[in-house]
Amino acid sequence: MCAIFGMIGENVEVVKSALNLMQHRGNDYSDIKTNKKYTFGFNRLAIENLEINNQPLKIEDKLFVFNGEIYNYKELIKKYNLNVKTEIEVIAKLWEKFGVEFVKYLDGMFAIAIYDKKLYLFRDEFGKKPLYFTKNAFSSEINPLLKIVKKEINLNALSEYFAYNSSIAPNTIYKGIFKLPAGCYFDGEIKRWHDFEMKNEKCKMENEKVIFNIENLLTKSIEKRLMGDVEIGSLLSGGVDSSLIVALALKYKKIDTFSIGYEGFENYDERKYAKVVANHLGIKNFDFVLTKKKFYENFENVLDSMQEPISDSSFFAAYELAKNIPLKVVLSGEGSDELFLGYRRYDEFLEFFKSYLPNKKWLKKYLERYPEDIKEWEIFRRFFNDEDVFRGINETFFDRQIKRLLKKNAKEVEYKRFLKGWRSFDFTYFDLKVWVGEVLLSKLDKMFMAHSIEARSPFLDKNLVNFVFSMSEEIRGNKKWIIKEIAKKYLPKEIVYRRKKGFALPFYEWLKEENELKRIIDINRKTKLLNEEYLKEIIKTGHKRYKQHIWALYLFSRWVEKEFL
Repeated sequence: MCAIFGMIGENVEVVKSALNLMQHRGNDYSDIKTNKKYTFGFNRLAIENLEINNQPLKIEDKLFVFNGEIYNYKELIKKYNLNVKTEIEVIAKLWEKFGVEFVKYLDGMFAIAIYDKKLYLFRDEFGKKPLYFTKNAFSSEINPLLKIVKKEINLNALSEYFAYNSSIAPNTIYKGIFKLPAGCYFDGEIKRWHDFEMKNEKCKMENEKVIFNIENLLTKSIEKRLMGDVEIGSLLSGGVDSSLIVALALKYKKIDTFSIGYEGFENYDERKYAKVVANHLGIKNFDFVLTKKKFYENFENVLDSMQEPISDSSFFAAYELAKNIPLKVVLSGEGSDELFLGYRRYDEFLEFFKSYLPNKKWLKKYLERYPEDIKEWEIFRRFFNDEDVFRGINETFFDRQIKRLLKKNAKEVEYKRFLKGWRSFDFTYFDLKVWVGEVLLSKLDKMFMAHSIEARSPFLDKNLVNFVFSMSEEIRGNKKWIIKEIAKKYLPKEIVYRRKKGFALPFYEWLKEENELKRIIDINRKTKLLNEEYLKEIIKTGHKRYKQHIWALYLFSRWVEKEFL
């Protein structure tokens, strides 16, 4: 894990300054290489090959640098008889052998930059490692690029933010700064090297065989993510996903776990479940508390680490947790709910596939006559109009609300590119691209790397995900039944079958207690970006209808205040 930065020309001082801004991503080693046409820089967080593996790598006039982990680099060395020892050398050798196709041989999480006559950028299948670029530079973070790009809001990204909690690649919130989409490479234009494909016509296994294969693939995924020459721990919420990861990891090594909670807010606090798991597995669990005081004290630091607004409140819990973890690597449970349909709202969307309503036209007219500014009304409107009902599990402001909120600044959000017509597998595909790729994985990278910690996600393993996409809808089912069947062998039933809770925190209560909601109005009066009357309506109605909307508005307001006022 590390930071990478590069810029056209022999700009050593600019690159050095950029690396200084990203010291938190790795301060074990730093170096800069230039071929006069391009200059590459690198900060290292040493995890594997502690005494070697330093970058950038320069071979004749070629430059190579990467951020991440290549889990199969030793197998690639053996398979292709490569006379090298490190990941970056493997990348260089494969580039020489396969050109842009080399990336398909890698198993890991990565952002790679290569200069060979021109610049090439590559990003892993899931988007675990960030990679931003402008017309003349690339970076692991946005902040260094703001030194060379005029700071201006991208209105397309602003609409995406209110719809999906984040800008969607290739957009960022800033004009002129782009985000390389997951599974893509850039050689002057963005091209795709990988996409998830559904091949479920080939998979007709019995349930027992499916359970065996999923457990085997997940176990192997965890095993390779335990690679490294440093101590590794795991996040533990007490939910079935993080608990199962810990249980399977114990087959290979003893690990400590880390949890966070909120005193006085029983509905949000999962530490008691983490304690049950730790006692059952015989491990040490360290839990921490995020208080209202720490929430506000951390706010500016979290915004700075986000680099652009991302309205998932759990960023603040992740930041506080990471601040207290004394390790360089942790495992985390992202991806299971999307792969195995663990969200309760997926069940609601599944019901639309079964629905037949003979009075559909009448109901459509009724809804049009009596519009409501709520998500449920919008979902039924789509259904009665034969539109795409599902548009992401994390959709917050829908089209009509965005138009009310932004008025002339509203831009149409392109959601159809994430719908494949795969029925329930649309849920998985869409949410891997948007919710997981743009929000959850950003949280892991940004909040943990702010404290020099690499987070690894075993459920998001390409072999495991490819197998899931080969299953039929009937076999995969929903409500994570496969994961629960595996977990029964390792965990107490109260953990396996407990009601799912999100990684949430009592932000609304804290904002109300400190009278912070008025800040949304006060800041907007200075920027005039949003419709004040609609803001007042949302704030007045409060958490009964607009809880996530309010958080998105508050987070955006604080970000605008920090960056532009």
